[in-house]
Amino acid sequence: IFQLRTGHIALNKHLHRIRKTPSAKCEKCNAHEETVHHFLLVCQSFIRQRNKLREEVGPRNCNLRYLLNEDKGMRATLKYIARTKRMEQSFGDV
Repeated sequence: IFQLRTGHIALNKHLHRIRKTPSAKCEKCNAHEETVHHFLLVCQSFIRQRNKLREEVGPRNCNLRYLLNEDKGMRATLKYIARTKRMEQSFGDV
C-alpha cells in the first residue's frame, strides 16, 4: 500500500522514470501512462475487476484517498490487485 501511495511501484510510469522500461504507457490499454490512478481507477483492461472493487467499497468510495487509506479500502485494493494479476511478476500472488 505504501508503494501505491508514493507511486514507487512496479507500474510503467515509475519503471520508466528509473529506466527499467522503455515507456511509461500502460501495456494493457496503450492509451495512457500507467500511473497508480490509471491502474486502479481508469484502465479499460480491468473493468471487470474494477466493478468488483466498486461493489466492495461502494461507488462513492472508489477514489485513491479511500482505497489507499481506509481499512476496508486497502483490503479491497489488495483484492483488486490480485484479481488483475498485474503485480504477480513483482510480488507474487498478493
